[in-house]
Amino acid sequence: MTIVMLLVSFTLYSVLFFRGHIKNELITYNNANLKNTTENYEATFQLIENSVLTFSLNEKVTEFNKPEFNYASGSQLMDELQIFLANQSLFLENMIVYYEKSGVTLEKSRGADADVMFGRYYVSQDYSYDFWKAQFDAPYVTRILPNSVFSELVYADKLSSSQVLIPIVVKNNTNPSVYIIAFADAHKLFATYHQSINDNFYILDETQQLFFATGAEQKDAFPAFEGNLGYVKQGKNYYFYKKGESTGLIYVNVIPDDSIASQMKWNYTFVALFVFAVIISILASFLFSVRLNRPVKRLVHSIQQLTNDFPWQKHSGIKEFNIIQEKVQHLLDSNWDINQTLEEKNSLLRHLAYINELRNIRSNGSYLNDLIDINEPYRFVLFKLTFKPRLFEEIDVNEDRATSYIMTYINKVVSERFQESLTLQIENDQLLSVVYSEQGSQRLLETLNEIRQVLDLDREYCFLTIALSKRHDPEDDFKMSFDQTKSLLQYRKYNDKTQILSATDAKPTNYYLMPAQEEEINVNLNNGNEAQIIQFVKRELGVLKKKEASEKQVKAFISNIVDRVKRAFLFNKLDVDVLKTFQDCLQNNHTFEDLEQLFEEWLPQIADLIRGKKEKEDYITSFVFDHLEKHYAHDITLEMMADKLNLSRSYLSTYFKEKTGIYFVDYVNMFRVDRAKELLSGSDVKIQDAAAKVGYQNINSFNRMFKKFTGVTPSEFRKVERLK
Repeated sequence: MTIVMLLVSFTLYSVLFFRGHIKNELITYNNANLKNTTENYEATFQLIENSVLTFSLNEKVTEFNKPEFNYASGSQLMDELQIFLANQSLFLENMIVYYEKSGVTLEKSRGADADVMFGRYYVSQDYSYDFWKAQFDAPYVTRILPNSVFSELVYADKLSSSQVLIPIVVKNNTNPSVYIIAFADAHKLFATYHQSINDNFYILDETQQLFFATGAEQKDAFPAFEGNLGYVKQGKNYYFYKKGESTGLIYVNVIPDDSIASQMKWNYTFVALFVFAVIISILASFLFSVRLNRPVKRLVHSIQQLTNDFPWQKHSGIKEFNIIQEKVQHLLDSNWDINQTLEEKNSLLRHLAYINELRNIRSNGSYLNDLIDINEPYRFVLFKLTFKPRLFEEIDVNEDRATSYIMTYINKVVSERFQESLTLQIENDQLLSVVYSEQGSQRLLETLNEIRQVLDLDREYCFLTIALSKRHDPEDDFKMSFDQTKSLLQYRKYNDKTQILSATDAKPTNYYLMPAQEEEINVNLNNGNEAQIIQFVKRELGVLKKKEASEKQVKAFISNIVDRVKRAFLFNKLDVDVLKTFQDCLQNNHTFEDLEQLFEEWLPQIADLIRGKKEKEDYITSFVFDHLEKHYAHDITLEMMADKLNLSRSYLSTYFKEKTGIYFVDYVNMFRVDRAKELLSGSDVKIQDAAAKVGYQNINSFNRMFKKFTGVTPSEFRKVERLK
């Protein structure tokens, strides 16, 4: 009751003492609140102007300022715009770069003629195409325009996607025929910076014309605002205003007079409730004291029995309550530790359950099946990581640790968007997210694009291939669905950018040389014709680059060239181990430019070795190599070759083994198997037909020799090649 009376006295004193100061406090509060809003708006507008002006100095912006606009290269500038607009602190919805010379405009997702851009995609009653065109002649560097509703013209006169935006025009005096329009999201700025319970907020220009408004429409004109900060009372409203130092805009918050006056009047309901609360408090304090005594006494007695060794002091209420608190806290801590441990173990078990399902591993732990959420539609997102050598050269981190960092980031982003999702590592360089959602793929695609934009910042160190599966129903086979998703990786285009692949990207990815091309490269390699070899490789790389070939196609071309080089080395009895460094370098190339440069460095060295060896060429083995190259599909025996060389069978066998290190029969089979591998990986030819084309009439003999030299059967080899 003493506490109750003290609180009653303090409340009455506070009400009486502070009642006279309410008006001043409310005015001070609103002035401070508007000042904070103004400073935030001004800082944001200044940041936007400076950032956009800096962006206008980007060489990619000035590069396209020509009478003929290069749409093919314009995607590079759109990528730059997307990265720039990802900065949430700018509150920008989009930016448009307007080129006067070509009359072309470019934004983050499209390019179009200016009349189309402002007549279809950014339609406004306040800003027409003629208005934007006239801005080239307007004498200013930056200009903030009043907000307007911008819409997209869908068809006829129907508009959609309406947004309230504040256009900010930025010019660069060094390039007057180009300017940039930055569209700030007016409602996002208001929601972020105007922290007030009153939404009657307006922005006026220096002539007090309306610039932006969120409150009710003003029926009367705004009063005259003198000075930079203050308030004016006119009619039934208080007008709090603050003038921006950098933009000159006037920020106004309108507060109705009755909302301030109501704070200064006695509220009889409050008085009645106050008296009632005091009476109830006094009664409750008495009843609480009586009812609390007995259970607390029993609780203390029970704990005292459990802690007989503790030195209790009789009639010490503080000591007893401290012991109760310690014991309860100990129980809570123990419970938290147990829950934390169980949560970690359940997470590990859930990962194990998904890996078992993906690998078709059947165990006795049937309880693991309950941890797999397959009672609703799901999608797979497969992330394949490719690390560049620069990562390990400049940063003290290994591949496992780098993969772990990326997995942590991806899991955080995906799990925040989709509560039931799970991200796990299934290979050294592969992560898999299982996303359960009834929603469409658009939200998931937006999430993946956000991940791509972040990871593209570290493109010098690594890049990802992201395979997005179609929507699978709960009854779909889990392993088969995963295999379908994994097969999408083969459609990745050959570059070092993070790519998002879906079923719509599935296009034929096989690559093989035409017979005439095979003959051309074989002849030039065997003769060490450096210029012709480099010309052939550059021509083929140019064709692949022009049609935006997949990574599988480019690697098939590389493998084809390497196999031809190895064959030329064997033909000229050169050590193929010399090519190991060349092959290692090829594995770390991910762009056509780097690949062409590497071939230009290595092919002359390879040609020099072959030319040097041809000066010491052995007639007998060269004849065998050349005959096999031309007639491998026909019957070739040791006796036949000996007759053609006028040698005995035994002499030719011994001589060939001594010079090449391999028996004649083994070399013939190895050569034929290499040709069969090209047929099986580069076309849909049947296995039996492939065997006949390389000289095997007996399919069993072909299968036996193929497995001897490759370690797998022809059908297994083809299956592995198609999954690459």
